[in-house]
Parts: sequence; structure tokens; C-alpha cells
Amino acid sequence: MKYSDALKIYNQGKPAWCSPRKGTNDYKAVLAIMKGSLKSPKKASLAKSSLSKASLSKASLAKSSLSKASLVMAKMSSKKPSSKSLLFKKANVIQRFLKNKLIITKNNLDTRVQRYHLIKKRLADIKTNRCLTKKMFGNKRGYTIDGIVNLEKKIGSDSVNASIYLTSMPYLLGSYPIASKLMKSTANNESETKMNTWITENLILPKKSKHFVIMYKATKCPSSGSPAKRLLTGERLVNYNELCNGDLSSLMKTDERNDEMLMINLAYQVLIAVATYQNRVGYNHMDCHHGNFLYQLNTEASSTGYYHYVYNGLNFYIKSCKYNMCIFDFGLSVPMSKADDRYVFSDYYRILHAFVSEKTMGWIEGDVIGKINANMFMIKSRVQRLMAALLNNGSADMFQAIIDFVFKDFKPENGIFTTDKPANILNKIPFIINKVEAYPKIDFKNV
Repeated sequence: MKYSDALKIYNQGKPAWCSPRKGTNDYKAVLAIMKGSLKSPKKASLAKSSLSKASLSKASLAKSSLSKASLVMAKMSSKKPSSKSLLFKKANVIQRFLKNKLIITKNNLDTRVQRYHLIKKRLADIKTNRCLTKKMFGNKRGYTIDGIVNLEKKIGSDSVNASIYLTSMPYLLGSYPIASKLMKSTANNESETKMNTWITENLILPKKSKHFVIMYKATKCPSSGSPAKRLLTGERLVNYNELCNGDLSSLMKTDERNDEMLMINLAYQVLIAVATYQNRVGYNHMDCHHGNFLYQLNTEASSTGYYHYVYNGLNFYIKSCKYNMCIFDFGLSVPMSKADDRYVFSDYYRILHAFVSEKTMGWIEGDVIGKINANMFMIKSRVQRLMAALLNNGSADMFQAIIDFVFKDFKPENGIFTTDKPANILNKIPFIINKVEAYPKIDFKNV
């Protein structure tokens, strides 16, 4: 390299031209550039900057990268973003929030309530008298309401009373946050809708129970008008409910039926759910089979966590497990004031068949480990004996008898039930099972 070329490189970025005298440090620097042993001031500055950046923390690097990305995006387009692009951007932000906050910690009660408020707000644009519109999703027939909700995939077996559809909400969640229940607009089905609304508003949202399914909204298509003419009668009343992972019937087709502690825990939960419906809501369910008890994966599952319950002043605690059980489908309900004790007691007894093998007069198809099946049969038998004793004595407090002779007395060493306050209580608000407020006045027309 010529001296003149090295001098030009040396003067890059300087405010004034410098011609160094021989022997000075500046002169030596120009000679070094000639020989290739010294980089230009511009390159040296970049190298120094790189060294400085290398010393930054990961957080600073991330911030720097974001800043550069912002500059690149700004240079790419100086146009004002369209309302459509802003909508997608906002939707993506919401989706990321929901994925992080409402999917990872999906089913603890606090998050279920947060999710209710977000979905409820999204459904606010749907009028309660809005009709479904038929729509194809791939090769499957479904429904939509203005693209706000898409009833995409029918699940469960065909039923005379209802059809259930997995339902998506574009730009809100990537999967199916809702299970839509399509029904005929009958007096009983409308009563069930009112019951779901009352339970959601009075028990779940105030965090007074976790053993029910949230209902977000209901729509009822009028019987007259052009949209109604294109719908069957069983497509006019729709309940938009919280999506669960399955029902007790499907769960008992898995290997979970051979987990002794889990089976006992689930049995205790369904008995508590029945007691809450009878005593807190004030109705005899009358249809307690394994298809009407839904389960959610419980993200609060912990070997040390307990849920706090109160019944008639007695504080007791049930150990957390990986499933939360919810009672559902209230279409055959009868007010407790009009219910016969035999049917009240039967709510508790009938559902326990779901935990026993068909070989021992239960509902589980296939084999169950003998010891486990014997234990579950024993619980069912105890409840049956309690029923007979209470009917003979004229006493009506079935759940108190279950607490005394099942929860307290059956394998107390397993730690699933305790009256001693544990260190880790998962619900700040105790789940009170006995009557606290006035019962809802909902009339089911049972024949």
C-alpha cells in the first residue's frame, strides 16, 4: 500500500486533514496501516463497539436486537399501517398473552375466571337472539355467527337432547376454547341455561366452588324469520360453555382406573360436587351418570396442596390431584323442597357405579386391579348402607353421613381427606357446601 493511500485511510472521519511529521505517533500509525498491521479508525471503532457489546448482559443484547429490528421495520415501509394489519397485530398480542397466561396455567380457578372475562368480552358483540349460520370447515359441516365463533367439529355421541361442537374464536385462541351445546328451545333446556348462568355468576366467578362448568353466553334463535327457517329445532338454543378435557366415562377407559389414590380422590370430588349442587344450589340432580361428570386437567396438582371446604361449620381439606371434577347437565333437576329423599340419596350412590367394574355391578368395562376395585366397591357399599339407614331413621343429611363414615373413616392414613389444617391451601376462599344464600327459582318441567 502507498503512503498516500494509508494517509487517506488514517484521516477517515477526522474533522481536519492531518499530515503527520516523521517520528510522531501519528506518522507511525500511518506506516502501520501501510504494512497492514493496523486497521482503519472506522474498523477499529467497530471492533471496539463489538467488544463493548460482548460485555453486555443477555437482557441488554435482547433490547439492542429489538431496537435494531424496529429500525429495520421502519426503513422497510414509511406507509401508515392499515387497520387490518393493526387488527392482526393486536390479535397476535392477545393470542400470545392467552397462550402464556391462560393455557400454561389453564385450569386453576383464578385463571378460569380470568379466561371467562376475556371470552365474555369477545362474545359481547353477539346478540342473544342471533341465529347460527351453517358453514363448511374443510369437509365437515359446522356453524358460525359472523365469524366471531366457529362451531367446527362435532364431538361426543349423537343425543336426542343436544349436540356438542368444539368451537374456535378467530384471532383469540389457536385451539378450541369453547364447547357449544346445541339444543331444542324447550322449557327444560331454557331452564338449564338459566341454571348454568346462575351457577357461573354465583359460584364460579366469586370462586366459591370449582366443581361446575362455566357458561360464557347463550343465544336463542327465534322460531320465525328467514335464518330460523334454515335451522332445525335442535339448532336454535346454544350454550357456549367452558371446554373440559372429557367425561368420567372416557377417563375410566384409561389406565387411570388402576391408580388407587386417584380413584378415591375422584370419587370424593364427585360426592362433593353432588353435595354442592344439592345444598348450595338447592336442587336434586336426578341424572348422576358418568357422562354428566366432566373433568379438567388440574394445573394445581401437587403432592402437598389441599383444597379447603366447609360444611355446616366443619372445615375439611381434600388433597389436590391431576383432575378437577365438574357436575353438569341439569335438565332433569328437581328443587330439593320437592324432592323425595330416595332420589336425593340416589344422586350420591348412582355415580359411584362409575368407579367399579362391570364384573362387580359397576360401569367400568374391562379389568380393574382387584384390590382397587374392591376398595371402590367398599365405598359404594358404605354409601348404599348409609342410604338405607337414613331412610329408615327419617334423617335427610346424607352428605354429613358420607363425611363421617366415608371421608373420615375410609383409609384415613392415605391423607386424601383431613380436618387438620395443612400448610399449603390452594384456595384462598373456602368452598362452602351448605346453604348460604337464597336458592335460584328455576322451574324444570319434569314429567
